[in-house]
Amino acid sequence: MTAITFKRHFVKDRLFSPLLYWLVSLFIFYSGHIAANSNSYQLNIISQLNHHTSSANNWQQIIANPNNKEQFFVINDAGQLYLSTGIIEENAILTLSNNVTKFTAITLHPSFSLRDQTGYGTFYTSHIEPIDKKSTTKRLQERSAELPLEFDAVITEWQFQSVNHQKVDMSTKREVLRVAVPDESFAINQLAFNPAAKSWNDNYGLLYMSLSGNQKWQQPLYSGVILRIHPAQFGLRSFTVPSSNPFLKDSKIKDAIYLLGAQKIQQFIWPDKNSEQLLLMHQYNEKHMLSLTTGRDDWRSNSPKKVLYQSDQAVNDIVMYRGRNLAYLRNKLLLFSQQEQGWLIESLVFKRSFSANDYEENKPQIEWLFTSQQLPENSQPSLSVNASGEVLILDNYENMLYLLSQENPTELAIAAREELPSTASSSDNKFLLFLFFVMVAAAFYYWSKRNKFSAKKLVRQQFAHLELSASQQQIGLYRRHKKNAETILDLADIVSSEIQLNDQSVNLINEDSGHGFSNDKDQDLRAVFTKEHVDKMVDGKIRQISLQLTDKDKHIYSVCLYLRKGSNRITKKSYFKVVDYLIDWCWFIGKQLNPTQTGKRKAKAIVKSSETTQGAVKKNVTPLHNQAAAIRPVTHKAVGKSTSIPEAGVQPKPKVRVDNAASSQTVDNSSAQPKAQKVSGTSVNENAKSTIDTELVNALEKLVNLKQQGFLTADEFAQAKAKLLKNLFNKSS
Repeated sequence: MTAITFKRHFVKDRLFSPLLYWLVSLFIFYSGHIAANSNSYQLNIISQLNHHTSSANNWQQIIANPNNKEQFFVINDAGQLYLSTGIIEENAILTLSNNVTKFTAITLHPSFSLRDQTGYGTFYTSHIEPIDKKSTTKRLQERSAELPLEFDAVITEWQFQSVNHQKVDMSTKREVLRVAVPDESFAINQLAFNPAAKSWNDNYGLLYMSLSGNQKWQQPLYSGVILRIHPAQFGLRSFTVPSSNPFLKDSKIKDAIYLLGAQKIQQFIWPDKNSEQLLLMHQYNEKHMLSLTTGRDDWRSNSPKKVLYQSDQAVNDIVMYRGRNLAYLRNKLLLFSQQEQGWLIESLVFKRSFSANDYEENKPQIEWLFTSQQLPENSQPSLSVNASGEVLILDNYENMLYLLSQENPTELAIAAREELPSTASSSDNKFLLFLFFVMVAAAFYYWSKRNKFSAKKLVRQQFAHLELSASQQQIGLYRRHKKNAETILDLADIVSSEIQLNDQSVNLINEDSGHGFSNDKDQDLRAVFTKEHVDKMVDGKIRQISLQLTDKDKHIYSVCLYLRKGSNRITKKSYFKVVDYLIDWCWFIGKQLNPTQTGKRKAKAIVKSSETTQGAVKKNVTPLHNQAAAIRPVTHKAVGKSTSIPEAGVQPKPKVRVDNAASSQTVDNSSAQPKAQKVSGTSVNENAKSTIDTELVNALEKLVNLKQQGFLTADEFAQAKAKLLKNLFNKSS
């Protein structure tokens, strides 16, 4: 295979670019790994937080300003908010009243930097203060004789007065929520919005809050919970609860609770941009865990099932690294903790699928170990990220904010190789060369297999079709090429039906308001499928239609009804047959799940057989030259004796009599119908006239077509047309 053929093969199958990217990433990873192991990290000072009135402010949290990469908002436990622009500003931009015990968390609205949008310049804080029984703000609390409630955890909304965010408009202060708590250990330690949610998503603008609990308290609110609310004011209510919160129907659990029973919650993050699942760092039954949840969990009696990491030693902070400076750590989980050798950062690979013993096998890898000069043992540091996703370390002992960076990994790798003996260098070069060729072969095999079989594999992984039982009470789900249903669902157990086109939701039916089905939604859904069908299917492009059913136990069943890759259709049914089937399904399931908001389906127009046959004209399949030959004798006869003289050597054509269908056809409406069914004379005349008009148009089109094709001369065409008009005129009279 020549180099040109080899390159063309890679480009055609779209393997060249991914493979090149993968090999470059492998080189960066190897070089970066050498750099990390050679202590190449460094702490760059980006802000001094020394205050003129105090050398130790006990900073609680720092958050980047999305409008200015050089600015940070930082809060302390005295209820003060400062702005840092390389150095801490002299005066606080916000100071709470004296009765505040401590400032615990801050977060910015996701529309903080979007002008003319709800939430522009808006932020939220949480603090602890002695309980105020005169407050009219909505308060969440649990009643218990053994649980004295002496404090309030307060969520407050604020807005900046100016565009440079240097002054808070105190008139915008609005208390959103109060939670009555026994003591200061039950604090709201974190406020956050889902950073991956977009303005068109249903979960955009939902505020998540962690309220740390205790193992001995079994009351839901104080068992360690994640709360989820919509913080915007709605009428007289200071906040609202999303209709998708999991415990709305349980009267013993507060509506705002999203997860409970997590005990001592330290931190939560969204590790996957494409999912709503949370990763919790918490202390559960004296164990330090990293647990995954999609909410809707009650861990008071059942321990977490998806545990990414478990240890006897505490972890101070976790960060999912999505920056660019440390490419070999991208999309890895960074753990910041203190051990015997000092403060260190470890990396952990995040897995989307889990088994029961994953946490025993998933061991973190040490990336950076800080010396006592860099981070003293009593420095009380915390980990966070800036607007670009790079790692920040806040040192409370030195009152410094550092950016964790790495020197040039390529230069460090070269320097590391120069320090090795020549024999070791030679051995490493041979190993790297061998590794390079192995990886090239593996990448080629992987991408070719993936390009060839991924579509069929997807169909095999999901159900292929579904059938409704005769009683219309159960649904059978079938695998591909299987005659027996693998799973049978009771129709009463289904709570949601979602249609996806190319992994994008195009229709959702459930019991919620606005999620029924109607004739307008019918037309909109057909328009979406029609637009997709018009798009050209290029090589490698996937077109997929799936139906996802969710039962009352939150189990999701995916049915791949249509799949096409390029010019190859994987599934059996055609595209629009699947579309028609899904439209019928939407009407059916809409009546089951949301009958009040599912309208009446318009009846399809049905054309009677008599109407279709009355004006139908049978297609003449006779060759054109035969049709022309049949018309010419009729034409000559209509004119009279022919005065034309045949050319020398050419015999005159025989006169073959062929009756013209248009001229010889007769319509006898009076004999075609029984006397009991005769219509009025006017109606008969109108029908006859309509029939004659249709025959005239079709016959004229036939003559024009024969003339254009060259089978009739101008004289023959004129004679045939005159004959045709004369016959039809006689018939109409």
